[in-house]
Amino acid sequence: MRLEGKAAIITGAADGIGRGIALKFAREGADSFLVDLNAEGVNETAGMVRDLGRRAGVLVGDLRDRAFLRTIVAQAVEALGSVDIVVNNAGVSRPAAYEEYSTDDLDLVLDVNLKAPFLLSQQVARYLVDSKKPGRIVHIASINAEFAAVSGSTAYCASKGGIRLLTKASAYDLGPYGITVNAVGPGHTRTGMTRPIFEGDASREQEWAGKTPLRRVGEPEDIANAVAFLVSDEASYITGQTIFVDGGRTLWT
Repeated sequence: MRLEGKAAIITGAADGIGRGIALKFAREGADSFLVDLNAEGVNETAGMVRDLGRRAGVLVGDLRDRAFLRTIVAQAVEALGSVDIVVNNAGVSRPAAYEEYSTDDLDLVLDVNLKAPFLLSQQVARYLVDSKKPGRIVHIASINAEFAAVSGSTAYCASKGGIRLLTKASAYDLGPYGITVNAVGPGHTRTGMTRPIFEGDASREQEWAGKTPLRRVGEPEDIANAVAFLVSDEASYITGQTIFVDGGRTLWT
């Protein structure tokens, strides 16, 4: 098992990609501290991790709350004994016409998708540096960090583009401490966020699959496999990179 003895913080762990990552980490030997606003979902994920024989801590709260953010690392260390990995997976989207986009929705998208990953990773980095131990930071970006051809999603695209450059800049700063920082950019993936798009409209899924060279939409496990590689020793010389796990979608716009 590639992650035996490791402890990971995973945000947005109530379902979808976050749950997939937690279960993949458990199968690879890691314990997880799971963070989400959805208490029922994140506790269900924790139960699934424990069923695989690994420890799982849970913290329910809003990543926009700076006071809440400041508690995550300390509580993760208390629950698991240490922190080696953080996966910033939580994300939101509020599509709307550019000329009508509200300040409240802009703040929400940037706070959850960009500011929270920056601030949580900063805290994890401080812990790792103080502990004199290497670590892994992985951000979940999007194919929209590569191209922004999504009508009504300006704020979302901006947040994910910001994640891509946050990955590069922080990798440069943290490299001397043995901390790697990478990102995974999912393509069209079956998650709680995309479920409303597919439900009741099989043609929409077929349309998305048709734009993907591998001719299918992604599953959370596809993304989790890439994340597990990036936090493993096998990826110890990879940092500052965004790996697009998209079935080839970014090969054309």
